[in-house]
Amino acid sequence: MDIAVLGAGVSGLTAARLLHDKGFNVTVYEKNNTPGGLARTRFTNNYLYDPHGGHILNSKHREVMDWVFSIYPKENWQYTVRNAKIFFNGRYVSYPFELSLCELDTSDAINCVYDFMMSQNGPEPDNFRDWLTWNFGKSIADYYMIPYNEKIWAYPLEKMETKWMQGKMPLPTKKEMLASMMLKDPTERKMPHSTFYYPLKGGIQSMINAISENLSILYDQKIERIEYINHRWCINGTDFYDEIISTIPLPVLPKIMDLPQEVSEYIRDLKYNSLTTVLFECPETDITWLYIPSHEYRSHRVGYQSALTPYACPVKNRGCGALEIIGPKFDIDSNFANQSNILPKELGFEKVLDSEFTEYAYVIHDLNYRKNIESIKAYFKDVPGFKLLGRWGTWNYKNMDLCMLDAMDLVKEYK
Repeated sequence: MDIAVLGAGVSGLTAARLLHDKGFNVTVYEKNNTPGGLARTRFTNNYLYDPHGGHILNSKHREVMDWVFSIYPKENWQYTVRNAKIFFNGRYVSYPFELSLCELDTSDAINCVYDFMMSQNGPEPDNFRDWLTWNFGKSIADYYMIPYNEKIWAYPLEKMETKWMQGKMPLPTKKEMLASMMLKDPTERKMPHSTFYYPLKGGIQSMINAISENLSILYDQKIERIEYINHRWCINGTDFYDEIISTIPLPVLPKIMDLPQEVSEYIRDLKYNSLTTVLFECPETDITWLYIPSHEYRSHRVGYQSALTPYACPVKNRGCGALEIIGPKFDIDSNFANQSNILPKELGFEKVLDSEFTEYAYVIHDLNYRKNIESIKAYFKDVPGFKLLGRWGTWNYKNMDLCMLDAMDLVKEYK
């Protein structure tokens, strides 16, 4: 069987490698000149840079971890206990916010504790903004949850659903929150990705390159047309395959293949946002991620690459980080680092080392999401030999490990 995988991101490469190892004839099409998709790394003046946002390895699924370590051995990774912080009112508060109230000013902490104890009364809201207040109480929602989520989604929170949060947002119990206050201990408990692995050398690209080894990957390949001809799939009018696995973002498909008008309309109604990251040198720090809820600053988060591996920064006793800004593409000129509304001055952002724009960054789970995606998937389920896969192929906000797991489950269908 001849199989084409469209896209050499984490999902596509995982499926391609597993199929290749099972003996299938697999060809991967990639529009860029390197593999990785959103999980890429490059070096700028010897500074490590994950330009589409940091990608770390952690999973509760043993199958995923064992498979990755079988391809890129565990000794090549650094194990890290996450040290995430929130820049709140000029101080560094431990993450998650609701388990770190002991680090706030007394009046703020009292407001948060009282409101949290009184929360979760009445019916659970079905929109994200009201749910944040219902679940965490007014003070925690107003101080952190709402402003931060307004920045990272850049979409009205009241027009977003709530089902997507399972496993994504830390949801401690009231008992855990009280314990953290009484013990004055903000230590993370059962939080997703509280520990993780990152390659010692070469960035996440090292894992990607290991997965890509021995695969047939056609680079710089833009998919112009997909057609079903005589029970086979034809790509760009020349290449024929028995089956296609597509990780291409769904909004691209109506432009390159014939779809019913109704399906195209469902696809056009899908929502997403874009991301710009900016690499900069900074003071040395052991902070892994810093969240910035204040609307005074355009950046919502900094990922400190130098906290992931000691080989990230070429300058001794210095660090490097990548700030993130959600929204349409914008110019980054020589004066960008001097703007007071990008990052707090304390973070040491003085010079742009590199930058990258990512059109497809995060899936937005708006109120029409379930109807749209279920209708789209129902259509493609009946299309012979055409499979959807990946964050953008299935339009699902999943971390890297779950994308790998989905690829593993799909490949199990091939005998």
